[in-house]
Amino acid sequence: MKKRIFLACISIVIIASLLSGCSIFDKDYGTSEQVTSSVQKRENIKIPEIKSDDSVMPTFFDISIYDEENYADIYLGKKYNYQVTYSGCALSLQSSYNDMVKNGFKLLETDEIKAASKLMAGKSAKASFEDSYGKQITAVFYNKSNSIKTLVSCPIVKLCVNENFLYNTESVYGQFWVNGVSNESAITDVIECLGEPSHFYAINENDYYLDYFLTKEDKRSKIRVYINVPNDCVTGVEFSLY
Repeated sequence: MKKRIFLACISIVIIASLLSGCSIFDKDYGTSEQVTSSVQKRENIKIPEIKSDDSVMPTFFDISIYDEENYADIYLGKKYNYQVTYSGCALSLQSSYNDMVKNGFKLLETDEIKAASKLMAGKSAKASFEDSYGKQITAVFYNKSNSIKTLVSCPIVKLCVNENFLYNTESVYGQFWVNGVSNESAITDVIECLGEPSHFYAINENDYYLDYFLTKEDKRSKIRVYINVPNDCVTGVEFSLY
């Protein structure tokens, strides 16, 4: 009996030690909240494997230029610049908490996200801002340093308009214009403004998103446009600059 109790105690100590392990970057042991989660993908998206025999996208562009992973040698280019208007306000990247405030947006704090929240080194976190008209936009803060920083001291590297209010009339998101792509854009308008995408994914039989990469060396999406094919419309847009 004593032996079993001893072994159980040892197991509890080991488990507790594993759960309490700290990152080598942790330099702040204060009591302020810490945001440790990385940016999550768009909710409820299940991406089926698709090849270059996709039967929907050929309606809009030549997919013969894509390989079996749907990649193409199509890039925005290093000199690419953003021209963005959202809810009547000009936005740019990289941005900051102070930039958003100057543009009339306020941070919508939650139990998990506050201005004073701590962001772990190398991690990113989403936060919502709202303007005086009640229009929201999602920002992604990224801590590129090797120590913990407050959320508001980290740069904003991505902005997301998760819904098109013309597609969803109950949306909290407003009017957007991202390098020619707007709430009113059809799929052919997206191709005309941004060109053929570097990569594309089927979310389901009706919904896709188009990715635009900066360069061959940097295959992180700089612009992502969500589209609904039956309704021939844009349903959301994201743009980033890491």
